[in-house]
Amino acid sequence: MKLWIKTVIGIAIALVVFSGVVLYLSQFHLDFSQDYRSIDGCENMVFKDSQGNQCFRLCAWGLVKTGNIDGFVDHRNPDETSDEYKLIVEKANARECDLWQVVPSPDGRRILYVEKIYNGSGVTDDEQVYYKVYSIDDGTTITIYSGYRQYLLVDWK
Repeated sequence: MKLWIKTVIGIAIALVVFSGVVLYLSQFHLDFSQDYRSIDGCENMVFKDSQGNQCFRLCAWGLVKTGNIDGFVDHRNPDETSDEYKLIVEKANARECDLWQVVPSPDGRRILYVEKIYNGSGVTDDEQVYYKVYSIDDGTTITIYSGYRQYLLVDWK
């Protein structure tokens, strides 16, 4: 067999394997940032697939599947008159039209919120989703997770 044919076959096999790995990994929520570790109580944040019932928690490589959490509260369509909502808009510079969920921490010192930022492509549901924590104590915001069309519900137990 000629060398160029072997090369083409090798490249084709590599592409098939690479595509398989990408498809396999697409079922996971990967994000290698470690910023979330600085947040007290981050281990009690729960993410839930908005299309199903699978729950996730933060880990070193993004989100890891966990068992379903009893008492999970759906925080979509936040109350625009709440103090937390107003604080996020005023202090964290979040745009009201982008806020999807607002969840106060159990101790009341931080606010977990979700922004859906439209990419402007003209396609519906073309959004980058950011999961952020705003600290009321020092006014800082940390992005703890983000992803293209990663529509996850959040709760903080």
